[in-house]
Amino acid sequence: MLSLTNEELFSKVRVISNRYRFKIIELTQNDNPSISSLSKKIGLSYTKCADYVTLLENNGLIQKERIGKETKVRSSIKLFRNGIEF
Repeated sequence: MLSLTNEELFSKVRVISNRYRFKIIELTQNDNPSISSLSKKIGLSYTKCADYVTLLENNGLIQKERIGKETKVRSSIKLFRNGIEF
């Protein structure tokens, strides 16, 4: 196996390389949508969207907050036109 200097960074980049997961990051930059709202906006089932949100959370890329019956999501990273701030 190829050894990398920064495995943690590689792992984060790999997680957001999926178009749907990247879109979740985009949609949570300036807003705190619910998982159900996210799933409708990106055209995924609630379950698949929730799975992606959990994966992103486990990698430190987003944060979830339970408010009443809904789970709100916000990005922990910043996307720029020419880069990403972790």
